[in-house]
Amino acid sequence: MKLISVNDLSLQDNGYFAFKHVAFSLSQNEIIGINGDNGSGKTTLLEAIANHQTPDSGEIEYTPGVRIGYMPQVNPQVIDQSVLKYLESIRRLSKDLAVRPEQMQGMITFLGMSPYLDQPVRQLSVGLQRRVDFLAAVVGHPNVLLLDEPFIFQTTKTVKSMLSLIQDLKDNGSGVVIAGTHFDGMINHYLDNGYFLKDNRLEKIASTTNKEVKVELIFSVHPNSVAVTSDIERYITSNLNNVVTLTLPVSLKNAMVEKMTRLNYQLEGEKRSEN
Repeated sequence: MKLISVNDLSLQDNGYFAFKHVAFSLSQNEIIGINGDNGSGKTTLLEAIANHQTPDSGEIEYTPGVRIGYMPQVNPQVIDQSVLKYLESIRRLSKDLAVRPEQMQGMITFLGMSPYLDQPVRQLSVGLQRRVDFLAAVVGHPNVLLLDEPFIFQTTKTVKSMLSLIQDLKDNGSGVVIAGTHFDGMINHYLDNGYFLKDNRLEKIASTTNKEVKVELIFSVHPNSVAVTSDIERYITSNLNNVVTLTLPVSLKNAMVEKMTRLNYQLEGEKRSEN
């Protein structure tokens, strides 16, 4: 299902076109990458989609129920609250649709932010503040996530963790747009579609290095095996003769094996394939 459709969008900034006649759509379970040099208009385009800028012409259609999480390239706020209080205040804005408090705590730990929970956000380094901005964009559990240069000032380990959280949102039905000046092979692996913004025009890249690698996990069922939860059930492709087969993105493999093991299933084998 399409979440957002951008139709013939143009916007001038200080008398110059930031972009002209831009058209693309974002669907559920899709990650889009928008590549372009500094000053090419990526930030202005994301601001327009996030309703922070008004286009001169064209339109943006939002499917009813769309909830946008937005990480700007530069956060203009000076945040005096502690990391924990700030993220909790953002989480509460989405009420029942947000991630649960324990899920937010897990994300904080996953991104290595636990030691900084009581520090004012404004006192953190730029890299740590960017992680807070990323978490603020995702704790509301948006079904559209817009990320402007999310990986700058981050270590490879942190980028991998951020990509894992992005992939999890995608797997749960969200659409994601990532804008950046450069995407390396690790980032490209997660992209379903790529675009290049140059000379005010958005052109679709014929192919990216992304081929979604999936893994087929085969588990045996035992007398003490517990019924699987709904987050596991959607990956089941076969359940016959005390053998359960799951097909899922390879990035989720380790977490899934751990979950199934806790539920007393025994991993018997695996097979990989590319889409």
